[in-house]
Amino acid sequence: MSNSTAALKAQFDLHTRLFNNATAGISEDESGLRKSEHINNMKWIAGHLLNTRLGNLSKIAGLAPDESYNAQFGRGNSYDPNATYPPIEEIRAKWKATADAIGNGIDNIPEEVLAMKSPVQAPIADDTMRGLAAFLVSHEAYHIGQLGMLRKMIGKEAMSYQ
Repeated sequence: MSNSTAALKAQFDLHTRLFNNATAGISEDESGLRKSEHINNMKWIAGHLLNTRLGNLSKIAGLAPDESYNAQFGRGNSYDPNATYPPIEEIRAKWKATADAIGNGIDNIPEEVLAMKSPVQAPIADDTMRGLAAFLVSHEAYHIGQLGMLRKMIGKEAMSYQ
């Protein structure tokens, strides 16, 4: 692990754990609850996080991207009440099953890759792959916060940081 990837990996590991904690004990029915038509439900947010991790973060980490969830949860998509989404347990299981490989890939991103210009413009001042990776881990924090709020809104205890 290089100094350049140490902080990214630490955040990645934290988000892996917090996602698991935010979705722990959430039933299939609870994952689909919406308190407003203007917000996504927990299942959709969890699927969106998984899709971004499997696609974008995997690619930066040197792995083949998995875009099997992109049609449902990709950028520009939003919750569709008429769509069929995978069960929350499938999303949780895939998150857990892929975390080690992606994390190991992040540990080993070469400096030359981090310094390359990003093919995607992220809303961050750094236009390199390092900047894109930093944005993507920030993106995870944003949506995990949403999961934590939605968890409380359906009457569950607060998400644990442990």
